Amino acid sequence: MDKLLIIADDFTGALDTGIQFTKMGIRARIITDYQYDFGQLRPGDALLSVSTDSRPLGPKEAYQRVYQLAVNARKAGFQYVYKKTDSGMRGNIGMELKAVMDAFGQNTLAFIPALPRLNRITRDGVQYIDGVPVKESVFGKDPFEPVTDSDIGEIIHSQADIKVVKVPRGEYETVNW
Repeated sequence: MDKLLIIADDFTGALDTGIQFTKMGIRARIITDYQYDFGQLRPGDALLSVSTDSRPLGPKEAYQRVYQLAVNARKAGFQYVYKKTDSGMRGNIGMELKAVMDAFGQNTLAFIPALPRLNRITRDGVQYIDGVPVKESVFGKDPFEPVTDSDIGEIIHSQADIKVVKVPRGEYETVNW
């Protein structure tokens, strides 16, 4: 049985994402313990959505939480990970993506932070909120975690040593990964 782990940096993200699967008739467990004991898995637990509460943490601690969770999930037979990030680009996005890549021994991943139904779109590698670059939006004015760049590649690369390739819309299949 294929197993999917959703890793979100806050409870809202874990809940929102897990619920999307339940709407399709897929049973999802929402977990608030980032140190979850995968020995507690029940038969049929094929989708776990876990909050790491890592958005406000420092980069190293966020990396460690996500990395350890992903390693434990991989050991428990989870083949797939969906790393849920904030569509406003807040938090430790680069470090958390790197943690998942490291835990699963991957050197590539697809990252698509757009959420069109909330008018959060990505165009030419830039994240927009209501038509405004994210750093000029309400997220750029956040008193606790202001977003200081709108270019997704710059945000990721400023946090982690990850090569970012921007793939134009409709050209995903032509990229030489």
